[in-house]
Amino acid sequence: MCSKKVSGHEMAANLDGLVDELRDAARALDDAVWQSGLQGRFTSTRRSRTEQERLYRAYISGRHPFPVAAPGCSAHEYGEAFDYLVTPNDYQGDVGRLWQSWGGTWGGNADVVHFELPGASARAGQRCEDIKPLSFWDVGGITLSFTSLASLAFELGYVVVSEAEAVRVMKFLGIPIRRKS
Repeated sequence: MCSKKVSGHEMAANLDGLVDELRDAARALDDAVWQSGLQGRFTSTRRSRTEQERLYRAYISGRHPFPVAAPGCSAHEYGEAFDYLVTPNDYQGDVGRLWQSWGGTWGGNADVVHFELPGASARAGQRCEDIKPLSFWDVGGITLSFTSLASLAFELGYVVVSEAEAVRVMKFLGIPIRRKS
Protein backbone atom coordinates (compact mmCIF):
# COMPACT_ATOMS: atom_id res chain seq x y z
CA MET A 1 0.00 0.00 0.00
CA CYS A 2 1.34 3.40 -0.88
CA SER A 3 -0.18 6.43 0.77
CA LYS A 4 0.64 10.06 1.40
CA LYS A 5 -1.10 12.76 3.42
CA VAL A 6 -2.42 15.36 1.00
CA SER A 7 -4.40 18.37 2.24
CA GLY A 8 -5.25 16.54 5.44
CA HIS A 9 -6.70 13.53 3.61
CA GLU A 10 -5.11 10.10 3.48
CA MET A 11 -4.90 9.09 -0.18
CA ALA A 12 -4.02 5.47 -0.86
CA ALA A 13 -3.76 3.09 -3.77
CA ASN A 14 -2.65 -0.50 -3.58
CA LEU A 15 0.40 -1.03 -5.77
CA ASP A 16 0.51 -4.74 -4.92
CA GLY A 17 -1.92 -5.55 -7.75
CA LEU A 18 0.47 -4.18 -10.37
CA VAL A 19 2.82 -6.50 -12.25
CA ASP A 20 6.28 -6.56 -10.62
CA GLU A 21 8.02 -4.51 -13.30
CA LEU A 22 5.43 -1.72 -13.08
CA ARG A 23 5.09 -1.79 -9.29
CA ASP A 24 8.80 -1.16 -8.76
CA ALA A 25 8.89 1.61 -11.39
CA ALA A 26 5.76 3.25 -9.94
CA ARG A 27 7.37 3.37 -6.51
CA ALA A 28 10.52 4.87 -8.02
CA LEU A 29 8.46 7.52 -9.82
CA ASP A 30 6.61 8.40 -6.61
CA ASP A 31 9.92 8.66 -4.73
CA ALA A 32 11.36 10.95 -7.44
CA VAL A 33 8.28 13.20 -7.33
CA TRP A 34 8.36 13.59 -3.54
CA GLN A 35 12.14 14.05 -3.47
CA SER A 36 11.79 16.90 -5.97
CA GLY A 37 9.52 18.78 -3.55
CA LEU A 38 6.31 18.01 -5.45
CA GLN A 39 3.43 15.91 -4.14
CA GLY A 40 2.06 12.88 -5.93
CA ARG A 41 -0.68 10.36 -5.35
CA PHE A 42 -1.81 7.18 -7.03
CA THR A 43 -5.50 7.52 -7.80
CA SER A 44 -6.02 4.18 -9.54
CA THR A 45 -3.94 1.05 -9.96
CA ARG A 46 -5.25 -2.41 -10.85
CA ARG A 47 -9.02 -2.38 -11.35
CA SER A 48 -11.58 -5.14 -11.11
CA ARG A 49 -14.00 -5.64 -14.00
CA THR A 50 -16.74 -4.16 -11.81
CA GLU A 51 -14.70 -1.02 -11.12
CA GLN A 52 -13.85 -0.69 -14.82
CA GLU A 53 -17.54 -1.00 -15.71
CA ARG A 54 -18.46 1.71 -13.17
CA LEU A 55 -15.78 4.09 -14.46
CA TYR A 56 -16.69 3.38 -18.09
CA ARG A 57 -20.37 4.13 -17.46
CA ALA A 58 -19.35 7.40 -15.76
CA TYR A 59 -17.09 8.28 -18.70
CA ILE A 60 -19.65 7.59 -21.45
CA SER A 61 -22.25 9.59 -19.51
CA GLY A 62 -19.86 12.56 -19.22
CA ARG A 63 -19.24 12.24 -15.46
CA HIS A 64 -15.55 11.28 -15.64
CA PRO A 65 -12.93 13.82 -16.73
CA PHE A 66 -10.37 11.37 -18.13
CA PRO A 67 -10.73 8.73 -20.86
CA VAL A 68 -11.78 5.27 -19.70
CA ALA A 69 -11.44 2.10 -21.78
CA ALA A 70 -14.34 -0.30 -22.11
CA PRO A 71 -14.44 -3.17 -19.61
CA GLY A 72 -11.96 -5.87 -20.58
CA CYS A 73 -9.97 -3.41 -22.68
CA SER A 74 -8.05 -1.49 -20.01
CA ALA A 75 -4.41 -2.05 -19.06
CA HIS A 76 -5.54 -1.28 -15.48
CA GLU A 77 -7.48 -4.56 -15.40
CA TYR A 78 -4.29 -6.50 -16.11
CA GLY A 79 -2.11 -4.65 -13.57
CA GLU A 80 -0.12 -2.90 -16.30
CA ALA A 81 -1.21 0.72 -15.68
CA PHE A 82 -1.77 3.24 -12.92
CA ASP A 83 -3.16 6.76 -12.65
CA TYR A 84 -1.06 9.33 -10.82
CA LEU A 85 -1.73 12.98 -9.96
CA VAL A 86 0.97 15.55 -9.29
CA THR A 87 0.58 18.70 -7.20
CA PRO A 88 1.02 21.40 -8.34
CA ASN A 89 -0.59 20.07 -11.50
CA ASP A 90 1.58 22.36 -13.65
CA TYR A 91 4.25 19.66 -13.25
CA GLN A 92 2.08 16.73 -14.42
CA GLY A 93 3.61 16.88 -17.90
CA ASP A 94 7.14 16.98 -16.52
CA VAL A 95 6.47 13.83 -14.50
CA GLY A 96 4.93 12.19 -17.57
CA ARG A 97 8.00 13.01 -19.64
CA LEU A 98 10.23 11.65 -16.87
CA TRP A 99 8.25 8.41 -17.01
CA GLN A 100 8.74 8.28 -20.78
CA SER A 101 12.49 8.91 -20.40
CA TRP A 102 12.55 5.81 -18.17
CA GLY A 103 10.98 3.79 -21.00
CA GLY A 104 7.36 3.90 -19.83
CA THR A 105 4.31 5.08 -21.72
CA TRP A 106 2.43 8.17 -20.55
CA GLY A 107 -1.08 9.22 -21.63
CA GLY A 108 0.10 12.69 -22.68
CA ASN A 109 -2.34 15.58 -23.01
CA ALA A 110 -5.22 13.21 -23.78
CA ASP A 111 -4.90 11.36 -20.46
CA VAL A 112 -2.37 13.18 -18.28
CA VAL A 113 -2.83 10.92 -15.24
CA HIS A 114 -2.24 7.63 -17.10
CA PHE A 115 1.09 5.78 -16.82
CA GLU A 116 1.73 2.28 -18.11
CA LEU A 117 4.25 -0.28 -19.31
CA PRO A 118 5.22 0.01 -22.98
CA GLY A 119 2.64 -1.81 -25.11
CA ALA A 120 0.18 -2.31 -22.24
CA SER A 121 -2.76 -0.64 -23.98
CA ALA A 122 -2.10 -2.63 -27.16
CA ARG A 123 -2.00 -5.88 -25.16
CA ALA A 124 -5.24 -4.95 -23.38
CA GLY A 125 -6.80 -4.13 -26.75
CA GLN A 126 -5.84 -7.55 -28.09
CA ARG A 127 -7.34 -9.22 -25.02
CA CYS A 128 -10.65 -7.47 -25.56
CA GLU A 129 -10.87 -7.86 -29.36
CA ASP A 130 -13.55 -10.49 -28.94
CA ILE A 131 -15.42 -8.58 -26.26
CA LYS A 132 -18.34 -6.81 -27.85
CA PRO A 133 -20.52 -4.40 -25.85
CA LEU A 134 -24.03 -5.78 -25.46
CA SER A 135 -27.03 -3.92 -26.75
CA PHE A 136 -30.68 -4.51 -26.00
CA TRP A 137 -30.76 -6.38 -29.33
CA ASP A 138 -28.39 -8.94 -27.85
CA VAL A 139 -30.60 -9.58 -24.83
CA GLY A 140 -34.14 -8.81 -26.01
CA GLY A 141 -33.95 -9.70 -29.68
CA ILE A 142 -37.10 -7.82 -30.65
CA THR A 143 -37.85 -4.97 -33.03
CA LEU A 144 -39.93 -2.03 -31.91
CA SER A 145 -41.01 1.26 -33.47
CA PHE A 146 -40.25 4.69 -32.02
CA THR A 147 -43.43 4.81 -29.98
CA SER A 148 -41.81 4.79 -26.53
CA LEU A 149 -38.59 5.45 -24.69
CA ALA A 150 -38.09 1.69 -24.58
CA SER A 151 -38.44 1.33 -28.34
CA LEU A 152 -36.03 4.22 -28.91
CA ALA A 153 -33.42 2.51 -26.72
CA PHE A 154 -33.83 -0.68 -28.74
CA GLU A 155 -33.78 1.03 -32.13
CA LEU A 156 -30.64 2.98 -31.29
CA GLY A 157 -28.96 -0.16 -29.96
CA TYR A 158 -28.36 1.41 -26.53
CA VAL A 159 -25.07 -0.06 -25.32
CA VAL A 160 -24.82 -1.72 -21.93
CA VAL A 161 -21.76 -3.19 -20.26
CA SER A 162 -23.34 -6.45 -19.14
CA GLU A 163 -26.35 -8.66 -19.61
CA ALA A 164 -27.34 -7.93 -16.01
CA GLU A 165 -27.45 -4.19 -16.76
CA ALA A 166 -29.57 -4.81 -19.86
CA VAL A 167 -32.04 -6.88 -17.84
CA ARG A 168 -32.24 -4.19 -15.09
CA VAL A 169 -32.95 -1.44 -17.64
CA MET A 170 -35.45 -3.58 -19.54
CA LYS A 171 -37.32 -4.39 -16.30
CA PHE A 172 -37.33 -0.68 -15.39
CA LEU A 173 -38.78 0.22 -18.81
CA GLY A 174 -41.32 -2.59 -18.61
CA ILE A 175 -39.91 -4.46 -21.60
CA PRO A 176 -40.53 -8.19 -21.70
CA ILE A 177 -37.30 -10.19 -21.67
CA ARG A 178 -37.10 -12.91 -24.28
CA ARG A 179 -33.62 -14.26 -24.70
CA LYS A 180 -32.34 -14.89 -28.23
CA SER A 181 -32.01 -18.53 -29.07
